[in-house]
Amino acid sequence: MKIMKKLLMRHLTAIVLVLTLVNLGLAAEARNIILMIGDGMGPAQLHAMWLYSARYLGRTFAMTEIMNEGRTAYVFNDTKDNLVPESAAAATQIATGTKVPNKTISVGSDGKPLKSILEIAKDKGKVTGLVTTSAITDATPAAFAAHVKNRHDEQIIAEHLIGADIQILLGGGREFFLPEREEGSKRKDNRNLLEEARKKSYAVVESADEMWKATGKKLLGLFNKGDMLYEIERPGSNEPSLADMTKKALNILSTNKEGFFLMIEGGGIDRASHHNDFAALVSEGLAFDEAVKVAYGFQRKNADTLLILTGDHETGGLAILSHSPMNKESEKDDPIASLSELSKRSRWATKSHTTTPLFVWGIGPGSEKINGWKHNTEIFDIMLKAYGF
Repeated sequence: MKIMKKLLMRHLTAIVLVLTLVNLGLAAEARNIILMIGDGMGPAQLHAMWLYSARYLGRTFAMTEIMNEGRTAYVFNDTKDNLVPESAAAATQIATGTKVPNKTISVGSDGKPLKSILEIAKDKGKVTGLVTTSAITDATPAAFAAHVKNRHDEQIIAEHLIGADIQILLGGGREFFLPEREEGSKRKDNRNLLEEARKKSYAVVESADEMWKATGKKLLGLFNKGDMLYEIERPGSNEPSLADMTKKALNILSTNKEGFFLMIEGGGIDRASHHNDFAALVSEGLAFDEAVKVAYGFQRKNADTLLILTGDHETGGLAILSHSPMNKESEKDDPIASLSELSKRSRWATKSHTTTPLFVWGIGPGSEKINGWKHNTEIFDIMLKAYGF
């Protein structure tokens, strides 16, 4: 009996050790990759989100928890033709590992298509998904599955997305899927991409309620004609939160025995920063962090999952200044007052993008490669090697 107990304890210890090593990225390969991109999220944006969440709301902040538990690097992101990147080139460089000119979507300087990590994963039998609070045809999601010379060719991007046979497509951008004859369409032809999607076995939904009720292995959710609502505007609408879309996507993709690739974008962070809207920025950041909590919860239960977080570029040149003590006693029970106080201390250098370096951090198999000073093209290599491709 004592011998059996000793053998059992050794077996359990070995299992715990293996799981720990896998979780830290020191063993095995990744079956799944979840890549989360905060559009426009530089270090100052991250700090503002954490400051309000942890210091004023008393909430756990998943993004910094992962940073503490996993690995972190600093990332620069110049493009083929500019020191200051924009979303199309920045996302393409992450998705394909190749430096490209600004505004291009997964095509090289020669105009030829570049294969993305999503497409490579799909070729290897993995299921795939794209989730965003921007239009699904916007630059960041487009870079993983479309190939056009200009990010503004959203009509063509929509066609590429439907043709790519991606299992999960969730976001805004319905206007590019409707035929020209229908109100609200921005297409220049009468192709009805929603009908084409249904013929490809997609469940096509337009509200949070419909999303939760949808069954099957393929889901196209277009919840707004353009970008989805800011989080501060979303309550009372029937748009799902980014966390809800993340949860639904993981529920579907995780049933595939070969694993999956999922890219999740917090698009409103960039929009708020372009408008120098501090309150909207922090609200979008907290909504993004709620989605991170969902992904992190999945990763902790599935140690063969690599979870990576980063930004594509910084927007706004944000800084938080303090010229007088903050009265936390009077504000600790009033989140609106504390957000207003933080907002008064924010300063913006521009309404455009900057060259500010970013963080990339992650946890799980392959995350040991996340260290030091990296170019954002190296994130592609980290994901490729994590899969063992």
